[in-house]
Amino acid sequence: MHKERLPLRIPAIIGGTEVSIEDYPYQIALIRNGKLDCGGSIISPNHVVTAAHCVVDHPASKFSIRAGSSFSKSGGVVVNVSSSAVHPKYDTATFDNDIAIMTLAERLRFGPGIGPVGLPEDGARSLSIGAKVVVSGWGSVQEDRLDSPTLQAVTVSVVNVDECRASDSDVGPIAESMFCAGAWEGGKDAYHGDSGGPVVANGVLLGVVSWGYGCAMKGYPGVYSSTAYLRGFIAQMTGL
Repeated sequence: MHKERLPLRIPAIIGGTEVSIEDYPYQIALIRNGKLDCGGSIISPNHVVTAAHCVVDHPASKFSIRAGSSFSKSGGVVVNVSSSAVHPKYDTATFDNDIAIMTLAERLRFGPGIGPVGLPEDGARSLSIGAKVVVSGWGSVQEDRLDSPTLQAVTVSVVNVDECRASDSDVGPIAESMFCAGAWEGGKDAYHGDSGGPVVANGVLLGVVSWGYGCAMKGYPGVYSSTAYLRGFIAQMTGL
């Protein structure tokens, strides 16, 4: 029997708290045509990681980033993007390999509120079930609400991928390039506006906010791109 498909949502921080950029110096706001479009993570003075679905089909000239501010619309520094590289095997239908590298037109000056996040080793082992990860961004804090003006963060737990596949079997496949995290009881998640943003534990970028269904719904964890799985692409594009 055909199951009714739940509405796809591009992930914001639900159930989180307001935080300071000095505690999340790698976080950037990805701006397109002057407005907040997605999040991203600083990995070097001139490279940012974000989601492929945030930048595909848009020229790099339309983008800039804001770094060093707890606010998405003011403060910090704004730097233009000179080029972007989407994973060559990114699938627009399934969000497989949902990662992109953006090269900045000017090098960032590291200091309070601006700094790189660590990267996992190539081929790092799978995340432990139940491991805590932190997701951050300026996305909506409630369903159908505007983006948050201040940076928000939430801690969620890595979910068994087989259980995640079962929960999302009616809405889309969970590929090897993805992992799931959230709260099975609902109430904590990424939501509109956080796409491309960081998923971090112990100072290491473990994932990129990718996709999900509903809004912090019970039984539907968020789905994230695995930077360990996609580490080769990051190295190829940046030399890191």
